Amino acid sequence: MRDKRRGILFAVSASLIFGISPVFIRLILDSVNIETANILLSSFANIMFVLLFVFSGGLLHFKAIFANLRKVALIGFVTSMAALFYAYGILVSGPTTAIFLLQLSTIFTILLGVAVLKEKFTRREGIGMLIAVVGVFVLAYGDLAVQIVGTLVLVGAALLNALASLLSKVYVRKISPVALAGGNSFFVFIFIFAYSLLLGKLNTVFPSTVYVYAVLGAVTGVVVSFILLYKAFEVYDVSKVATIMTAQPFLTAIWSFAILALVPTINQLAGGAMIVLGVVVLSLSKEK
Repeated sequence: MRDKRRGILFAVSASLIFGISPVFIRLILDSVNIETANILLSSFANIMFVLLFVFSGGLLHFKAIFANLRKVALIGFVTSMAALFYAYGILVSGPTTAIFLLQLSTIFTILLGVAVLKEKFTRREGIGMLIAVVGVFVLAYGDLAVQIVGTLVLVGAALLNALASLLSKVYVRKISPVALAGGNSFFVFIFIFAYSLLLGKLNTVFPSTVYVYAVLGAVTGVVVSFILLYKAFEVYDVSKVATIMTAQPFLTAIWSFAILALVPTINQLAGGAMIVLGVVVLSLSKEK
């Protein structure tokens, strides 16, 4: 019972904090390109993780990362790809659409569980998936020429995010949530920085306000939210955590309206609600 309460608390907290992070990413993308935005976010996140490591576990977290270097690097590589796709999706389609479509990660996680872990797939789960897929088409129906690109990119981000979540769920048994989140952030920076440097995509001149947004984005979208999510995975069922996390899109819509003055369209709300409903049906079916 205590683990259940803790799991719910961690998942709700992660959802509340993660909900505002797409808004900060969108503000950063007004001044820099996608690669630089991710480098800034991961840079500040890494500084915070190093401080957290020093004050919470000393060298133990670093030792845990080095002891599981290949596993953490694999998660970091997948996460870095997801981050690039996600940032591009926010730039093209906006924070609200992006966070709604990212909920498809739950569907992909379950499909990966069926394909890789040989888990069962029920009729009720199929109904939930169908509802979510219809929601994707409703959400993308607005300006089809623009939305089709953003939708495909964000679906790709959701698939990569699902793969990272599946790997995290497996590896969190052998490495602490804090070390796993920190190691993941370190490798995200390494991969994206190397990619940006090699292809000449690194912006070096931008307004000072970008640093403020990057710090806020790192805190809400990388450090605190991921630690809370990994802690929720540690003590609570994945399907139940995923159900609680479906509150994110509606929080993002509220923050987008309050900070960016972006009013959600009927298509966004209707399609997004269908995606969330499908994910909830699917996740609750997984409990049975």
